[in-house]
Amino acid sequence: MVQGRNPSGRVRPGFRLDIDPALVERFQGYLTDESRMKGSADLVAFPESEAEVAQTLGEASRLGAKVTVSAGRTGVVGGAVPLGGWGLSVEGMNQVSDFSWDQESGEFRLKVGPGLPLDKIQRAIRSAHFPFSQPPDSRTEALLEEFRGQSTRWIFAPDPTETTAQIGGMVASNASGARTFAFGSTRDHVRGLTIVLSDRTVLNLTRSACHNDNGLISIQRPDGSVIMVPQPSYRIPRTKHAAGYFTAPKLDPIDLFIGSEGTLGVITEIEIALCRIDGQEAEVIAFFPDFLSGCRYVSAIRSHRESAGFDIESIEYLCADSLALLGKSMPAHGISNRFPEDGSVAVFTGIRIKEDVAEALSTVGRFISESGGNFDESLAAYGPVDLARIKHARHAIPESINAMVAKIKEVHPKITKLGTDMSVPDEFLTEVMQMYSRYLSEANLRFFIFGHIGNNHLHVNIIPRNPAEYDRGRSIYLDFARNVVGMGGSVSAEHGIGKLKKYLLETQFSGKALDEMKRVKRAMDPSLMLGYGTLFEF
Repeated sequence: MVQGRNPSGRVRPGFRLDIDPALVERFQGYLTDESRMKGSADLVAFPESEAEVAQTLGEASRLGAKVTVSAGRTGVVGGAVPLGGWGLSVEGMNQVSDFSWDQESGEFRLKVGPGLPLDKIQRAIRSAHFPFSQPPDSRTEALLEEFRGQSTRWIFAPDPTETTAQIGGMVASNASGARTFAFGSTRDHVRGLTIVLSDRTVLNLTRSACHNDNGLISIQRPDGSVIMVPQPSYRIPRTKHAAGYFTAPKLDPIDLFIGSEGTLGVITEIEIALCRIDGQEAEVIAFFPDFLSGCRYVSAIRSHRESAGFDIESIEYLCADSLALLGKSMPAHGISNRFPEDGSVAVFTGIRIKEDVAEALSTVGRFISESGGNFDESLAAYGPVDLARIKHARHAIPESINAMVAKIKEVHPKITKLGTDMSVPDEFLTEVMQMYSRYLSEANLRFFIFGHIGNNHLHVNIIPRNPAEYDRGRSIYLDFARNVVGMGGSVSAEHGIGKLKKYLLETQFSGKALDEMKRVKRAMDPSLMLGYGTLFEF
C-alpha cells in the first residue's frame, strides 16, 4: 500500500489566487504551447512549493474549477493548454533539493523541482554547480567535491529536441529523443516522484518500493481512507510508446504517473539518475541512394550496438528533401561541408568510441558499404563544437517546415502541418517506410520524413498546399495509424496524445482499454479536476 500524507512546507505571504482578467491577459503565453493551440483560463497560478500547489488545488476544488498543469510548454499536442478553468505553472519550482550517490546502482542522483529546464540541468551537471534550494550540508559538499573531478563523464540521458523543456513536463510526457536508442526514455531515469493528488493527498513514490496487490494499487489518505486504483489489463506496444496510461504485469505505481500528461496528479519533485559515459563522442553521416539501402544499414548497425570498441547512442534519418533543407541551413550554423544533391538519403549514427578511433570508423564504414552506401562520401564529426553545430542544424529542419506552412496559411488559414509520431517493432521498419512512400507518392503530396530510425520512429511531415490536399493528407494519416497499430506499433512514440490527438487513442486501444484508463482517472481524480480535455472526454 502507498501511504499518502498531508502537504508540508509553507505558503508565501504574498501567494494569492485572485481571479482577475487583467492578470490573465498578462499571461497569454501560458495559454498555449508549441502546437499553437490557443486556450483560455480564469486564473494562472505560479506555486513555488508543495504547500502552494496543495492550496491551489484545494481552492480550485472549493470553487469547482478545472486545473491544467504546465511546465515549459514545449509540447506539440496541447496537453498544457487550458480549456477554461485554472492554469497551474510549475516553472517557479526550479531548484535542486538533494544530490546523492546510490551505492547499489552505482549512480549519482538529483532531486529537482519540476520547473527546472533540461538545458540548466545539463549545464549544472557539466559544471558540478547546482541551483540548490538550501546550502548543501557537509556530507553533500564532500560528495560534490568528489563529483567535480568527473562531472564531464556524467549526463542526464533523455534528450528531447527542445532543451528548454522543463523536467516536470518531460516526466509527464515520458519525453525521449535521439539518445533513446541507447538510454531509453525519461521513465528509465526517474527514481522517485512526489505528487499532489487533486484531493491534496501527497504521495512520495520510490521506484520498486511498492507494487500492485492482486490487480489493485492501494493508496491510503492521511485520514485513513483508501483509494483503490484498478490496474489496467490491456497491453502496450513493445516499441517507443507515449499514448495513454502505462501498464505492465508488475506495475510500479510510479510508472502510472510518468507519461500521464498531468491528468492524475501534480508532480512537485523528481529524483533523477545520472548515467556515466566514457569514450570519445562522434557522429558519422552516411549517404544512401534510397531509403531501402538506408534501412539495410540501420538493421546491420543495430546488430553491432554494443561492440568492444564503441557504443551506438543514436541513429537518425533524413529523407532526400529533408537533407536538402539541412544543406541550405549548414552555412548559417558554421558548417562548410556540402551534402549530395542527387536524391540521396542520410543516416546519422552517433557513437561513443571506447578504443581505437580508426578501427571504429572502419567498422561503421564496412556496414555503410555493405548496405549500398558510399563510404567515401561519408562525413564524421568530433568534439563538442562540431557535434553541437550538426545537432542544431538538424533541429532547424522542423523550423524550415513550419515556415513553409506559415506561408501556405496566409492563403489557406485553416491548413496545418500533418505530422506523425508513430513507431513500429524492428521487423517492420522496411515495411512501414515502404507504406509511407507508397501512400504519399500516390496521393501526390509534399512530405518530409526524418527522425529516430534507430527506434523505427520516423516523423512524417505532410505539407498540404490547399484544402483538398489537407483532406487527402488527413485521411492518409488515419490509414497510417491503423496500419502501424496492425504492425504492433504505437500511434504516439514520444509526443503524447494531449488534446489534439485523442482520436488516435481510439485507434491504438479498444473501447474496453479506454474504459480501464478512465477508471484509473476516476480513482485518482474523482472530481475530474486535472487535465480537462486531455487524453479523453468524459
